Amino acid sequence: MDYSNETYVENYTSISTTKRPKLLSFLLLLSSIFILSTLTAVTQRLIDGPMTEVQLEQEMSKLYGNTQVLVNQGASNEFMQETQLIVENSRYINNEIFYLSNVSLVATLGIGLISVFLMFFGFKIGLCFYLIYSMLPIISTYLITPSGLILETPIFIIAFTSAVLFFLYTIGFNKLDENKKKAKS
Repeated sequence: MDYSNETYVENYTSISTTKRPKLLSFLLLLSSIFILSTLTAVTQRLIDGPMTEVQLEQEMSKLYGNTQVLVNQGASNEFMQETQLIVENSRYINNEIFYLSNVSLVATLGIGLISVFLMFFGFKIGLCFYLIYSMLPIISTYLITPSGLILETPIFIIAFTSAVLFFLYTIGFNKLDENKKKAKS
């Protein structure tokens, strides 16, 4: 006899009847909102296409103006150098790799949606997809951007928030496992 189908049905019903921890539900909701809003913005950017030189210069002059105000208020010269790096990075992305960077971001967000969907239904493989989703922006940044234009601070922020969220998701799944064990006994 083949019991694999019965095992699957038993596992699926225990997932659907076990109450999901509030922390896990909250994290899934936040992740869904973030992914969908970012996906909307990236899709709009892809539809609009890269900025023209005039638009890019206007944005850069606003950035320089705001930076100069901060420098006048006592910000360090390092801040001005970081601003210059941001400008060069923005020009490179806009002029050289606009579609590549945005399409890779759409693919990354797609993996993020898959991970949230899987975790919503209690599948632990969603954690693996979430880990991949968390690391892809860092990997793609180092693959498609010249090393001199990479800003370290955003990379550290992405890595730190990804690690914290992954840790919180792991806690949520551990509580879900405890709830499943209680439901079985």
